[in-house]
Amino acid sequence: MKTIILTGGTGYLGRHLSSALETKGYHVLCLRRAFSDEQAESLFTHQPVFAVIHLATCYGRNGESMAELTEGNLLFPLKVLHLAIKHKVKAFLNTDTILTRFLNPYALSKAQFAEWLKLSADNITAVNIRLDHFYGPFDTPNKFIAFLFKSFRENVPELNLTEGAQTRDFTYIDDVVNAYLSILKHSDEFPRGKVTAFEVGTNRKTSIKDLVQLVQRTCGNTATRLNFGAVAYRKNEQLDYEIDTTALKALGWQARVSLQDGLNKIAQEEKITEFNKEKK
Repeated sequence: MKTIILTGGTGYLGRHLSSALETKGYHVLCLRRAFSDEQAESLFTHQPVFAVIHLATCYGRNGESMAELTEGNLLFPLKVLHLAIKHKVKAFLNTDTILTRFLNPYALSKAQFAEWLKLSADNITAVNIRLDHFYGPFDTPNKFIAFLFKSFRENVPELNLTEGAQTRDFTYIDDVVNAYLSILKHSDEFPRGKVTAFEVGTNRKTSIKDLVQLVQRTCGNTATRLNFGAVAYRKNEQLDYEIDTTALKALGWQARVSLQDGLNKIAQEEKITEFNKEKK
């Protein structure tokens, strides 16, 4: 049984990935930012650790300062990377963003750690995984798709939005989890001395405007007015980009859940849960 240390294990992706890893027979230990240095190191000393999967992320959605973003997205993973190298862990899988580095402090701090990872590639199998927007049932309420579902179910009178011309590649949570499992399975094959990079996506881009209208139809909402153009684009907004999944597909992975099917899964699973609550 291989031991995996997982940061961000209590987050949305972390909970799903931890469950999947345990199902595959891995022994999962969760490392939290609140741990003291002694607690963190003890996870590496009690048993040999095969890999670290770094998921913990500070998005800056709750008013965090630039210093807090730097602490969460740069200094914390540097400490974990140092421990992994010190204790001869075979692989370090980092979670990065597809967003351009100068979009906001979050994207910049993620890009900065990815550069530090390059400097460490001689000492550990280094993997950098770039994600776009992932989604699924019971996601964090401040994520965009979860916010849309909540708004449409509550029949809010109106939503003020940007023009919605930005395109994004929305990937269902199960497909993202399977990407990590595929990368971990093949991690012994990756060379040292450089970072092995992967991008996760469906290779199907959807505009924000189309997404909003699609979620509204999925919810059967006809009451909410959509005010596209009422909100300005954020500074340095990235309207479009390409995701290259060639490296991931070479491992045998492919996205299996379409956007409409994924939205239907959210509607179905959350509706069943809500119905069972009402029965109780």
